[in-house]
Amino acid sequence: MTATLIALALATAQSARALDTFPGASGAGRATTGGRGGAVFIVTNTADSGQGSLRACMESTGPRTCVFRTSGTIQLATQIVVSSGALTVAGQTSPGGVQIRLKPGIADIDAATPIRIVASNVFLRHLRVRPGNEPAWDRTRGNRSGIGIEKLGAVDPQDIYLDHMSVGYGSDQAMYSFQSGKNITVAYSLFAYPLSPLDHDYGPIFCSDQHRGDCGKTTLWRDIISSYRWRNPALKSVGCGAHNERVHDVINTLISNPGQFGIMVADDHPDASNIGTCANVVASIMERGPKSTDPIALINQGNDTAATNRWYAPVGTGSANDNLLLGSPAIPQCRITKLGPPTPCTEASQTAPIGALSAPIMGTATLKNHLMQQVGAFPRDSLDAKWIGFVNNVSMAPATNPPYTTSASFPTITGPPAPVDSDNDGMPKSFEQANGLNPNNAADRNNIVPSGTYAGYTWLERYLDERHQAITPP
Repeated sequence: MTATLIALALATAQSARALDTFPGASGAGRATTGGRGGAVFIVTNTADSGQGSLRACMESTGPRTCVFRTSGTIQLATQIVVSSGALTVAGQTSPGGVQIRLKPGIADIDAATPIRIVASNVFLRHLRVRPGNEPAWDRTRGNRSGIGIEKLGAVDPQDIYLDHMSVGYGSDQAMYSFQSGKNITVAYSLFAYPLSPLDHDYGPIFCSDQHRGDCGKTTLWRDIISSYRWRNPALKSVGCGAHNERVHDVINTLISNPGQFGIMVADDHPDASNIGTCANVVASIMERGPKSTDPIALINQGNDTAATNRWYAPVGTGSANDNLLLGSPAIPQCRITKLGPPTPCTEASQTAPIGALSAPIMGTATLKNHLMQQVGAFPRDSLDAKWIGFVNNVSMAPATNPPYTTSASFPTITGPPAPVDSDNDGMPKSFEQANGLNPNNAADRNNIVPSGTYAGYTWLERYLDERHQAITPP
């Protein structure tokens, strides 16, 4: 290879590393590359395991992308554990959508959380993750969350992007990130329809545990969190970090019908250091509903670290960053609350964001309608549509959540046949022909798009993002 070609190859590699997950990606996880440049696994069935299953792709190794030729519900007998990163799961390629749940009658300890990520560089898009539970469920044998991110051995999971996810029917936190998870974006996702055995219907939790380790930055961007009792979400960190790399951002998120607590800063798990948590809550909406009770506030601080927390959550300042609090009686900006009586916070919001905000903001005047149209996995199914209706008219949202699911709780998902892909490279024959690619050469999926919006991305990435655009409302 000539020196010129070597230089060009190096420049191309450096450019590829600088690309966002996809055009328009934002937040702390925007550098996630997923399965870029790797193999393609075709998911051809909804079996729990075996050839053509989702598990076969997600639990494989090396850079890889899961592309679907099937629609429907995948019932898991054990959790899917992602222990090798560089993974993209392109749920948007399923003709009618994919729903992932736990198989009825299984032992909780064998499943717990349907998708458990213990690796770095993972990109999930357009999946419905709804574990469910039964009257025989025993919480002491394992909490049923939707998605888990945690450390395993020496691996610190980082660079993770979850986009257009629908997560519900969990009987603990909706999702969690523990033990050194960092550089994570959760965007345009719907967290709703929780289950409440033992009043444990909790929302997303980020580093907010006694096992938090060296957790880093998380961005929640343009999500809806609906009808959870606690953790809407819960945030914890070990200070802000030398370069604000541990600051959590909640940006343009709608918290609808929260129960007892709002956004929990420091949660209820203290440690000896009591260093405190750093968070920005910006241009978001909290709307009181039938489930909402005192001591709810926009910011609910655990009283163990309240004196050392730093948070920016403006209300009524006239800034574009202002949060909007809706409902009567009025939701206060901040309260110190653990399990005792609520008391007002002794410190005020910071006067400016802690570090640079990790994602762009839109005004709260149009935010609710935008999110109701956009969040969650598409094509939107009947369960998500029902809960978006509760968000639209919060007075109709539930005051209590059911403890268990039944077979009728889960919508039936079907779809048309997948488009013809003659070389099994993840791109339909029609797309390849329209773009001058060879529909009988699977290797061209990893060729680089030369110009335009997708310049520098692979042709497979371009197809996957264009498929996302095609099924998501404008």
